[in-house]
Amino acid sequence: MAGNYRKRHHSSNGIPIALSIFLSILLIALTALGLKLREQEIAIHEEEERMIETPYVSNVFDWNNLSWDGDYAYYEDDQWYSIQGIDVSAHQEVIDWDAVKASGVEFAMIRCGYRGYQYGYVHKDEYFDRNMQEAKRVGIKVGVYFYSQAINPEEAREEADFTLKQIENYELDLPVVFDMEESDTGPNGRILSLTKEEKTECAVTFLHRIQNAGYTPMIYNSTMLFEELFVTEYIQEFEIWVAEYGPYPRYPYEFSIWQYTSSGTVPGIEGGTDMDLLFIQKE
Repeated sequence: MAGNYRKRHHSSNGIPIALSIFLSILLIALTALGLKLREQEIAIHEEEERMIETPYVSNVFDWNNLSWDGDYAYYEDDQWYSIQGIDVSAHQEVIDWDAVKASGVEFAMIRCGYRGYQYGYVHKDEYFDRNMQEAKRVGIKVGVYFYSQAINPEEAREEADFTLKQIENYELDLPVVFDMEESDTGPNGRILSLTKEEKTECAVTFLHRIQNAGYTPMIYNSTMLFEELFVTEYIQEFEIWVAEYGPYPRYPYEFSIWQYTSSGTVPGIEGGTDMDLLFIQKE
C-alpha cells in the first residue's frame, strides 16, 4: 500500500523563546547597571556640591618685609619668599615670552576659557594654547584659570570639565583656578541675582571636580569681593589667590598668591599687566 509521506519539520519555537528570555535578562541587567551608575553619579555630584565649613587660619606674613622696586613687589622673611608672576589672557594678545622671562617673571596664570556674562556660552581663550606652549618653552611655571559665570552646580561642572579638557595635554606647575566676578553691565549680568550661598555652591562644585581629577584647586577674588560674593567659611579648604591693589594685602587669612596691580609694565607685553607674587615656604 502506497504511503503518503510528508517531510517533518522540527519545531523551532524553543529558539525564539530562549532568545526572548536572554534578551529580557540582558535588559534587566543593563537597567540595573544603568541605575547603579546613575546612583554613583548622583553620589559624586552630591560630594562635589558638599560645602565643608573650614576653620579660618590667619596668614603669618609680616608686611614690614615687603619691598618695592618700581612696579615690582618682593617679599622675604625667615620662613617665606616670593617669586614674580603675571596673569594673562587673550586681552594681552601676542606676548613675547622670551622678553617676559628675561624680565624676571617666573610664573604665569593663564586663562583657558570663560563663560559669557549674558548668554552663558562657554568659550576657549583664543590665545590659551600659544601662551601655554610659549611660557613652558622659556621655562616659566604655569597654572590656569577659568572665568566663571555659572548659575548652578550643573554649569559649574560643565566649566570644570571644559577646563580639564583644555589642560589634559599640559603639565601644570601651579593650581587650577575658579574666577567668578560680577559684570559691570547692570541687569545683563547672569550671576547678579544669585545669593552668596548659590555662588558658593557653584565655586565649591567646580573646585571639588578639579580636585577629584588630581589637580590643586584654587579660588580667586579681591579682598573685598570674597566677603561679598561667597560664604567664606566654605572656601577656606581651597588655595586662595587674592587681589588687592594697595601697599600690602589686608586679606587676613591664609593665601598663596597676591595680585598686587592690574597696570604693571612687563617687557614683551603691550599695555598694563596683572602682576602677582607667589609665596613659597623655605625648606
